[in-house]
Amino acid sequence: GVSLEQYYHVGQEYNLKDIAESTKEALKYCIENFGDYAFDYLRIAEVPGHWPFGGFAHPGVISMVEDRLYLVDTRDDEDFNLVAKRVVHEVSHQWWGHTLIPKMVEGGSIFVEGFAKYTEAVILENMYGKSAIWQLSQNANSRYFRGRAYASTPEPPLYIVDGQSYISYGKNYTIMLALRDLLGEEKLNSVLRSITDRHRNEDDEFGANTLEFIEDLYNVTPPEQHVLIDDWFKRVITYDLSVENTEYKQLDNGQYEINLTLLSKRFETQDDGSSKEIQINEPIAIGLFSKHPSYVNKKKDIIYLEAHQINNEQMEIKLIVDELPEYVAIDPYGTRCDEDFVDNLVRLKD
Repeated sequence: GVSLEQYYHVGQEYNLKDIAESTKEALKYCIENFGDYAFDYLRIAEVPGHWPFGGFAHPGVISMVEDRLYLVDTRDDEDFNLVAKRVVHEVSHQWWGHTLIPKMVEGGSIFVEGFAKYTEAVILENMYGKSAIWQLSQNANSRYFRGRAYASTPEPPLYIVDGQSYISYGKNYTIMLALRDLLGEEKLNSVLRSITDRHRNEDDEFGANTLEFIEDLYNVTPPEQHVLIDDWFKRVITYDLSVENTEYKQLDNGQYEINLTLLSKRFETQDDGSSKEIQINEPIAIGLFSKHPSYVNKKKDIIYLEAHQINNEQMEIKLIVDELPEYVAIDPYGTRCDEDFVDNLVRLKD
């Protein structure tokens, strides 16, 4: 029941199909999970490339500069589809920033960019598989640590972010993906839907705030997980995760025993900017793959992907699987702020 309209310069019809399909996927997911769309149309308008932004979501209308949408070369199927990424992100802003408007206080970007980055990730995963998450997570993590390195003021906790784009677009994404792993997509979406329904179409005087969102998360999690939620939102925590050693052997029944040595450190940034190592005790995913995680787009490529409670700096983990993996990893899809992702992944066989 929604009319999809595209307004573009004649001769620049290259990506009409990708734009239409991405728009449909985004509308379908958001309506099903976050409630009704406010209009019976959605218009995407191309604007000249010299305009000083990439994309902008108005109510019912998305403006996108030409060289970031209609002129993007998507002919290589192996490349990450930037057209789909940008369309899905801007469509999600019809909910995050328009249907749900945050109160004009610190932390408001969680409801706009944080929720939009999360929605972008889950929809692109539905469309392209885990390879999309790999790419998005790498970009978000890089943006966070690059911005953090050049920041001229102390980094605030996420729940009181106040204009720091490296947090809004970087760390915000990472924490939302960590929440999805912790709660499950369905439960997390129910929290987003609940807070949206409470504030649907309110203005910024009465909009949502981050303490309310955190309280909603408490309400759907056991008390022992509240500490971890506080760590992610109310403290500045970074990680150093790595696969230190791997061994494997084939068992008599044909299965494979995989033995991993993992190193896992956690740090809290102090008020003076220094880092202090603190205890780690949280569930983090361990993955075994038949191909590099950046190329995984089918479930058969994932041999094993489950969370393990990581509660020591060094841990030995033994896994029994039916197939010898090519790659093993801790936190393969970037749900923790870890400056060095390279050592999270090890190739098990040549």
